[in-house]
Amino acid sequence: MTMTRLLVVNGCSFARGAELARPERESWPAVLAAELGIDVVNLACDGGSNRRAVRTTVQHLAAIRAAHRLEYDQILFLGMWTALSRNEYYDSGIEDGPVRPDLGVRPALPEELHWQRVADWKAAEGDKPSKAYLRHLFSTTGETVNFFVDWLLLEHHLAGRGVPSRFAFAWEILPDPIPAEAVPLMRALRADLVFGQLPPRPQDTFREMVFGRVPFGDWDHPLREGHRHFADAMRTWLTTDERLCFPLADRLHR
Repeated sequence: MTMTRLLVVNGCSFARGAELARPERESWPAVLAAELGIDVVNLACDGGSNRRAVRTTVQHLAAIRAAHRLEYDQILFLGMWTALSRNEYYDSGIEDGPVRPDLGVRPALPEELHWQRVADWKAAEGDKPSKAYLRHLFSTTGETVNFFVDWLLLEHHLAGRGVPSRFAFAWEILPDPIPAEAVPLMRALRADLVFGQLPPRPQDTFREMVFGRVPFGDWDHPLREGHRHFADAMRTWLTTDERLCFPLADRLHR
């Protein structure tokens, strides 16, 4: 069994650690990696989409591996899925700034600021592409199907390189019931790689797990206590998985 040396996380503001005083130390990926005794690379983007998470993971994983001088099987990828209503498009002539007072920061990745975020929060601000996307292109059925396709492709891409992967949900993002067109795709996914079950129960999603129990910020993000609680839940889940091995696993079980 190969020892895991690096945690690579991707997702939205719930994975990035928006509204935390020190997200590089207080976000659940940082806390989890410290408890496991490994390094962490957090690719998550405030206001980002699932499509962005898939794109940036595939684009940058090889460079991350090389920079840390690791084999692929020494990396654990952990993806946190976010709202289906989000998407992105590329515009070389526009840079979507790295800092917003309400949504925090974007990671410093090559060409990242040319990728425009499409979302309901941007539509509410008057963003024309977001308004057009949600009015003319978005449908719950279509985006549920697209989400499972992207997930399935990412899972197989990582497995093909020997990278173990695990997945969790920021909140309840999936429709209930799952559209019939999407059910075969969901069933093709490996549910044993998902925190909780698939589709997830509310108590297995980050937001619903801690909502009403810990402080939240002004923009509806869990603060330090919430991140600590979720990190502890993820640590228990990962360290009891016999397929994974971490430097501090023995100490954690004492």
